[in-house]
Amino acid sequence: MKKRLVWIALALVLFLGSGALIFYYLWGNGYLKPTKTAPPPATYAEFTYPSIDASVIDSIVVTDPSAEPSVSEMEGYECPVDFAELQAINPDIIGWIYMTSPEISLPILRSPTDDTQYLYHDAVGEYKKEGSLFVEHTYNSDDFSDLCTVIYGHRMSDGTMFGTMQAVVSEEGYFDEDRFIVIFTPDETKIYQIFATIPSDSKHILYYNDFNNAEEYASFVDGIFSMTGLDVRLVEKAKPTYGDRILVLSSCLWGDRYKRFLVIAKEVQ
Repeated sequence: MKKRLVWIALALVLFLGSGALIFYYLWGNGYLKPTKTAPPPATYAEFTYPSIDASVIDSIVVTDPSAEPSVSEMEGYECPVDFAELQAINPDIIGWIYMTSPEISLPILRSPTDDTQYLYHDAVGEYKKEGSLFVEHTYNSDDFSDLCTVIYGHRMSDGTMFGTMQAVVSEEGYFDEDRFIVIFTPDETKIYQIFATIPSDSKHILYYNDFNNAEEYASFVDGIFSMTGLDVRLVEKAKPTYGDRILVLSSCLWGDRYKRFLVIAKEVQ
């Protein structure tokens, strides 16, 4: 009888342990969606998200890089993001990312002292598990002038941050048209054309690659364009050459949170 009870106890422990492991895997990889969203903190009322119309991209994207904008075009453009207001709330806001597909319109943060600060803090400094989109001060400047800038963001199961990015850019026909990322900054607006969407390992891009070195720059780009696979999308005509500024959007890979999914673009304006 005692032997039977021991075996029952062991079976129960194994069953509960297996259940816990399955739950941890599903939760960690975003398969379990929360049923309720916590109400935003009161301080969020102070943070105003700018209204950006999709036509803003058409008005500022230069389809012919050799064409210079007219004086009237330059004088008529106004940045839709009020950085004076935003930076009065949090001076760590260095830019604003805008995309129409996937729909992303969010501030970009950069802590001058702690690269992990915005993993789990929002744009007003409140603790939130979805954190913010951010760049690391150790590797990137605050004006997107580096030859490679990496923006990190969580792939949240409720679609926030980079939550829908992998699903949208992996849709059939996504690259039937040119795709762009707009970065608004306090001083200028930067336009990037997406040239690759790829799964990747978790190796730190900026630590292991010196983009100021022409050979390492070329090696990084050539490595991307040598990739194959179901989740690899490449736009050959938009392949960058040394000197082109590269923007990388980095998030967790769907199904394996220990790997990354990258959307990579080059500055075209």
